[in-house]
Amino acid sequence: MYPKILKLENKKEEIYFIFAGLSGVSLYYLFENTALTYTSASNVGVLVSVAPFFTAILSNLFIKSESLHKNFFIGFIIAISGIIFISFKDTANVSLSPMGDILALLAAMIWAVYSLLSKKISELGYNIIQCTRRIFFYGLIFMIIMLPFFDFKFDISLFNNFTVIFNILFLGFGACSICFVT
Repeated sequence: MYPKILKLENKKEEIYFIFAGLSGVSLYYLFENTALTYTSASNVGVLVSVAPFFTAILSNLFIKSESLHKNFFIGFIIAISGIIFISFKDTANVSLSPMGDILALLAAMIWAVYSLLSKKISELGYNIIQCTRRIFFYGLIFMIIMLPFFDFKFDISLFNNFTVIFNILFLGFGACSICFVT
């Protein structure tokens, strides 16, 4: 897609890519998907949607030019209220699962870290496709490192199923690559 290799001007910049891959590609999805095994998708959806709030808080703490105003908090409350109403409109009762809910909140916090790192990376002035590719490279490395710690069994016969192939292609190209580049 973009055949040029990213050559960093300063080798210290590599640390941003490493931690962006760890946070935004590996840990975020690990925590979010693990949360889904402990709590409802509605809970995870609502809790992960607070990622912009955590991003704003971290940005306010670490990027001095960013400040939070009353309108931010009002807008956040309105947005979260809408997300809650949409997510739980057909549910009579909301069930809490501490383990799943905490993992979902941690996923949102991890995404906030990734957001700050990706902002820093974008300020370095490199091509966005090259940066995304480098971040995904590190994310995949960390995912491979984590595999032995989870109940993962690779079954090649699953690739005979068209639905599995379609889902992998959609998630790989549509939901990940294109969205991360934009």
